[in-house]
Amino acid sequence: MIEQDKSGKLQEMSSIRKSYKKFLILIFLGWFAFALWAQVASSRDKLINFLPQIPGWRLSQEPEFYSPENLFEYIDGASEAYLAYDFQGLIVAFYKREKDREPVVTVEIYDMGESLKAFGIYSSERPSEGHFLQIGLEGYLEKGALCFLAGSCYIKVFSYLDEKEANEVAQLFGREIARLIPAEEKWRDPAEIFPPSGLKPRSIKFLLKNFLGFDYLHHAFLASYEREGETFEAFIIQAKDASEAKSLEARWKKELALSAEQSQEKDFAFQAVNKYLQNVYVTRHDSLLLGLMRLRRDDDRLARTFIREMISVINRKF
Repeated sequence: MIEQDKSGKLQEMSSIRKSYKKFLILIFLGWFAFALWAQVASSRDKLINFLPQIPGWRLSQEPEFYSPENLFEYIDGASEAYLAYDFQGLIVAFYKREKDREPVVTVEIYDMGESLKAFGIYSSERPSEGHFLQIGLEGYLEKGALCFLAGSCYIKVFSYLDEKEANEVAQLFGREIARLIPAEEKWRDPAEIFPPSGLKPRSIKFLLKNFLGFDYLHHAFLASYEREGETFEAFIIQAKDASEAKSLEARWKKELALSAEQSQEKDFAFQAVNKYLQNVYVTRHDSLLLGLMRLRRDDDRLARTFIREMISVINRKF
């Protein structure tokens, strides 16, 4: 009888523990759902204030809003690229004039959370050459399509009129949107942290995650150069602190050495040669990993000089 009582109590306690665990899971799921809803609502409320009100133009329908969960419904295959930069929300608005039967302007405003992430997705889509404009932080115009950065947003304006009028209308909408979006005080032009000599215009990109396919390398800037008849790419990777930078350096150098045709530690940097990166030089400076890659030939003199310039620029700017 006593053993039966004990067994019954144990079963009761086990049932209570299971119920408690289920309760905790429900609490967590409820909190997560609320946090997600709050984030989406915050992004929607922010973005709707950035839609322009221009005399002679009106919305043809209610604006559409997309969250990280359903962005694929609007841009399908491209959504993964935006999500990789911590996309927060998108508002899409359609405009027309009294004489238009159908919308002739589409406005897309992507909330990326902060300027650097907005720059990241913008720089991944920006052409190397084009008609660039001083609108927001930077923009370019092509056949009635205007793409630009402003604050923490990446904006696209599409005008479906004849080309000359389309370009004028796209800029009219773009400049009003740029005026409505507040600037982000902590924004720093990435061009300021690279040596200017030989830097190809508008070649700088920012990669938030998975630099070169290495999932542990994050917050990386990449720039294209041409010097002394040589082309190469320079990189700066921002770690959380010097300790993480040291850990990342050791891990990356180990992996580079494993895949390299040859590698060696030099007095100014670690060098590896492989088929994909060609000649790559890596070193660490405080909380940064930096260097150059895709140099076609082994050139210690150029690499040493360039890395010294990088460190000098960084020391002046930080």
